[in-house]
Amino acid sequence: MGTKQYFDPEVDDLNDPERQARFLRNLASVYSDAYAAALAIVGNRNDAEDVIQEVCVVLWEKFGEFEPGTSFRKWACSISYLVAKNFVRKKRRRSFGMSDYAMSRIEQVRTGTPELMELRSELLVECVEKLSERDREFLDRCYCGGHSIAEIARSQQAKVETIYTRLKRLRKRLSDCMNRTLGKGG
Repeated sequence: MGTKQYFDPEVDDLNDPERQARFLRNLASVYSDAYAAALAIVGNRNDAEDVIQEVCVVLWEKFGEFEPGTSFRKWACSISYLVAKNFVRKKRRRSFGMSDYAMSRIEQVRTGTPELMELRSELLVECVEKLSERDREFLDRCYCGGHSIAEIARSQQAKVETIYTRLKRLRKRLSDCMNRTLGKGG
């Protein structure tokens, strides 16, 4: 029904080791995301494990329809969502389950979260760059230096509470900066 095929059974071989290896590399890189998509819909690990097994089969069967150069993660998570949604529908016939509306809202949140987190990460970098060098070095020491807050306090001859207070103020400044930037539309 208008599905574009990127796999030609007369040319491509399902038993081709290179094709299998490409598929397995792609699957390994997105497995946890596809599992999380299934778990978000079905709500428990046992059902999610059943769903993800079916998802893997569907991904392999439809691998020829995957368009190289596009996001394998988005493609796999979409299939995971659809398989999980179908699983819940079947299960709902036997018992109470989530409505289609509730499942679609969960999917909207799930698909929007990575993009929002990426945007917030970019904004955080921009806001950290606006801090003074002294504040950036302090944050780097606290979060990337491998030192405990107690060690940092001792080295600065300060109280632990003082270090935590300074961190709290800097986090608040960064949060305000990010929120202001988001409020401006990015």
